[in-house]
Amino acid sequence: MDSKGSLTPHGQRQRHEHQFIRIGRAPLPLRRGHIISDTCKIIACVATALCIFQLYWIQMIQKGHVRIPNDPFDIRFGQDISWTSQSLWDDERLSFIHNAAPVPVHSHNDYSRRIPLFEALGSGCISVEADVHLVGSDLLVGHGSKNLRDSWNLRSMYLEPLERLLDLQNAAPSANGELTGLFDREPQQTVVLLIDIKTSGVAAFDELYAQLQPLRDMGYLSHWNGTQRVVRPLTIVASGNAPFESVLGLNGTYRDIFWDAKLEQLPSILDDFSTDPSTYKYNVSNTHYASTPFRNAKLHTWHNPSLPLPSTAQQKDIAATQIEQAEARGLISRYWDTPDSPPNLGDIVWRVLVDAKVGIINMDDMGAVRQRVRGWGRN
Repeated sequence: MDSKGSLTPHGQRQRHEHQFIRIGRAPLPLRRGHIISDTCKIIACVATALCIFQLYWIQMIQKGHVRIPNDPFDIRFGQDISWTSQSLWDDERLSFIHNAAPVPVHSHNDYSRRIPLFEALGSGCISVEADVHLVGSDLLVGHGSKNLRDSWNLRSMYLEPLERLLDLQNAAPSANGELTGLFDREPQQTVVLLIDIKTSGVAAFDELYAQLQPLRDMGYLSHWNGTQRVVRPLTIVASGNAPFESVLGLNGTYRDIFWDAKLEQLPSILDDFSTDPSTYKYNVSNTHYASTPFRNAKLHTWHNPSLPLPSTAQQKDIAATQIEQAEARGLISRYWDTPDSPPNLGDIVWRVLVDAKVGIINMDDMGAVRQRVRGWGRN
């Protein structure tokens, strides 16, 4: 101690170390006289760290970042492969894609995946979705208008790969003379490309129509020929800001872009119930999907027993569930924005929709598709 009574640095260090409980020479983070309060602080810190880790883990599960052990897709399409990799076109990987078992699943926001289109097809999805923005004279792919890239465009990410895949599938004429689709197990299964237009509707629709010309020239597009729907390997559906009038304005004897109607608004004053069968505003000549957020779902109906049962065709249509209304019009029902938190709630919603006979299941996690629906390919 110096003349002023203060401790030397060495003495201060010894005094500080003496405050803590020690086991042998190792100090514990517990101060003498403060053991209970220090223990509570340590427990609180550990609990907080565990909660943060658990939250992060749940988010990774919901985003599909936690994969299935020995997932056949992940084994073949490793982290070194992206949607621009030439190795995507190796015979082994193409064989895996074409041998997928098709399942009625829609790959929602498909472009957000590490390998857009290919992971959905390799999981057996028969429908994929791309959000597009008209920028200049091109359709750029992305959810929002920020961070769009010129290289991430509809042609390079979807239209050209689909054309190449179909060209390879149809390199040799089929036995029945019909075009072969993307799935070898069900060669007549069409794949839907849902284009959600985020910007100017009419101009973006016109650009989409123009960009489809190579696929149109090859005869790959499903179309309405004036009397019936001709199903081909690829079906194009326009959604979002795409105008219904633009769909109706296409050639009435060759319409190859179909509408995504609002499932909660299918009944229309233009529906005609005086004919047999009834005719509807939204029908197979102009519409493919009928979609709505899950919060708008009407999966069951209730009838007041004190009132007479619906008797006319119009009354029965109004009283029907949304899925029944879509089926009556020849449309495929789809619910998006289904709840996924906590994770088991998503499972419950899927089971409810399957039991209600929904047309197609909207999915974000392709790992879950492969694990639960078993849609993956086999070599």
